[in-house]
Amino acid sequence: MAVIIGFFVLLVIGVPIYAVVMMCAAGGVLMYTPTSLLVISQQLFTGLDSTTLLAVPFFIVAGTIASRGKTSESLVKCMNVIFGRLPGGPVIATIATCAFFAAISGSSMATVVAVGSLMIPALKEQGYPEDMSVGAVCSGGSLGILIPPSAPMVMFCVAMGTSVGKQFMAGFVPGILLALAWCVYVFVRCSTKKLGSRVKYSAREAVKIFVQGIPALMFPLIVLGSIYTGWATPTEAAAISTVYVLLIEKFVYHTLKLKDMVGYFYRGIVQSASLLLIIGTATALSYLITIKQIPALVVEVISGMVSSQFMLVLVVMIILFIAGCFMDTIALIVILAPILVPLLNMYNVDLIHFGIMAILASQIGYISPPFGTNLFVTMQVSGKSFGFVAKSIVPYIIILIAMTLFICFVPQISLFLPGLMK
Repeated sequence: MAVIIGFFVLLVIGVPIYAVVMMCAAGGVLMYTPTSLLVISQQLFTGLDSTTLLAVPFFIVAGTIASRGKTSESLVKCMNVIFGRLPGGPVIATIATCAFFAAISGSSMATVVAVGSLMIPALKEQGYPEDMSVGAVCSGGSLGILIPPSAPMVMFCVAMGTSVGKQFMAGFVPGILLALAWCVYVFVRCSTKKLGSRVKYSAREAVKIFVQGIPALMFPLIVLGSIYTGWATPTEAAAISTVYVLLIEKFVYHTLKLKDMVGYFYRGIVQSASLLLIIGTATALSYLITIKQIPALVVEVISGMVSSQFMLVLVVMIILFIAGCFMDTIALIVILAPILVPLLNMYNVDLIHFGIMAILASQIGYISPPFGTNLFVTMQVSGKSFGFVAKSIVPYIIILIAMTLFICFVPQISLFLPGLMK
């Protein structure tokens, strides 16, 4: 109990999540076990002893370069060609761009920065309400952890011992359905209230834009195609993504300067190090949780509350959602997921489907007050107050919660595509 109280107290006062987890793990080992603190360092290395984790820094670097270069701009123009003529077309194009860019960057924050910095000012000029555009960027950015490739998905697979390829495949349909639901909301609101202007291109302009956008559009096909065809492992595909984005930004879009590469790689290393620190410290805490038989206790408590798979899924989603509002996504997945495995196995919940459930719950946490990271990033990009951003995101959160429940209780939405893999 002291460890749990200490965990939340440290989070509330603003201590970095990796330090919170490390202190709780060390304190727990000292108070509740006869084991030496050396076990903490051993678990740190154990948690990072996975070649799959090498994919994380490569995807982060690729996303950083793409967000700073012309890839995002090319995607925005292509999506405007497709959706710009519809009521609310530019806003729909923004959400579609977020979905597409998510498949490039694998990062929610990178997606918000890349797409938001371009589209929020443009949508304002086109007469769309600022709350709609800010909410679209903030919510659309959260697709970065659902649509593959996704760093949190990689982390989940490492923690749970599941297939990265199947987990990536499971994210496609939920991600597309969610983006589509947000687009329908924008379409209906703009149609009924006659909001904003539309973007129209001549046939010649449209062809030119698509030709210029081919390298950006090919990015996810090359990366994900290499995984699903068996040509490359997820780690190798991540390395391919970095090389590919370097080549197109340098030789196609001519935006990449050699002197900038040091900064891009530096930012990638710093972000990767922080994520891997969380993984390592979470593994140490998981060791304490395991030796104190917490999973068995959780199974005993929750199994006394539920009597069916339906009730279990509902309870687990509530737990994940509440935790996701206060915890980093990576820490949430790595710490809580292994605890819930015995319970999930007891009620025959597929672990790949559970991965999508955990990602969706984390996605809600990304855009929910008080600690949703996308809210703060959107504040910086839009120049709006926290209150304005939080209010703007409300209709998108309502849709996200509804779609999350739908996806959770209809497992085939997640499992259809992975079921086609051998």
